[in-house]
Amino acid sequence: MLDGETGAVGVADATVTRTVLAAMGGSDRTAVVDRGRSLGRARFAEAVPAAARGLRWHGVRGGDVGAIHLADACDLALAVHAVGAAGAVPAPLPPDAPADELAAMMNEAGARFLVTGEGTAARSMAAADDSYVRQVFAFGDVPGATPFDRLLEAATGSGEAPSPDPLRDAALRLTGPLEDVTHADRLADLYRLAGAVALGEDDVLVCCGSDVPVRTWVGLIDLCLVQGAVFSGVPEPGARDLLEAVLRYGATALVVGPAKLRALAFDHGAVPARGLRVLVAGAPSVEAARACRIRHGWTVSPLP
Repeated sequence: MLDGETGAVGVADATVTRTVLAAMGGSDRTAVVDRGRSLGRARFAEAVPAAARGLRWHGVRGGDVGAIHLADACDLALAVHAVGAAGAVPAPLPPDAPADELAAMMNEAGARFLVTGEGTAARSMAAADDSYVRQVFAFGDVPGATPFDRLLEAATGSGEAPSPDPLRDAALRLTGPLEDVTHADRLADLYRLAGAVALGEDDVLVCCGSDVPVRTWVGLIDLCLVQGAVFSGVPEPGARDLLEAVLRYGATALVVGPAKLRALAFDHGAVPARGLRVLVAGAPSVEAARACRIRHGWTVSPLP
């Protein structure tokens, strides 16, 4: 899909969410798996615009910033694109950050609403009390929050979201330090990642969100959505959890940090997953890369 065109999306109005939705097609193949759950492509294509209408019905307006504190990749994919489709700016926060740091990041981002989940709500709800957040939406049962599923049932007469300028308007807001990433920047990220990780419909990419920066984590999920591959999130940070996911889902690509690469290279016996492409978010150790090639039959390269 990323071959110089953006599907049915014209260059002048090419936002990352429109580009991802244009790649969905009519298939209900699995798009994202995490924690024993799966998100199908058809479900994603239906839920994102519906949730965006629901957010606007609940008062979200163009340019508002929504903090997103989620550890589940299925929920993260829906939240980032629903917030963006509503005309707001998603500000994804590190899933393992403590409450005091989350509050500071919410304030730095200027977040007016929060999207959280059952696994992260204890910290992000506490952080919201010390921030400018006035509304909370949640995946699962979180007291005091509007369920995300209720957004899908909201009235449709909430007006159209403003059409963003891909070159100027933010598609993500990052914190620590504060940085706005435009739609054009996000699409450039996709092209760059596609050049490093050539994926197709038979590929499965495994990644733990704590191993990569938030921008990379979101970008890798989007890459799989656009290219038709499956993104497999790994909730636990241990190397053994990664290996179990690689074997369970028949992964063809794996993204890790330098420390995790060393653990995979030296702390385990030979892994029966030869031909795995390992991308390292950082400078890979020459010794670890060589050990992975010799012991496991993997190729190792840096992630741009």
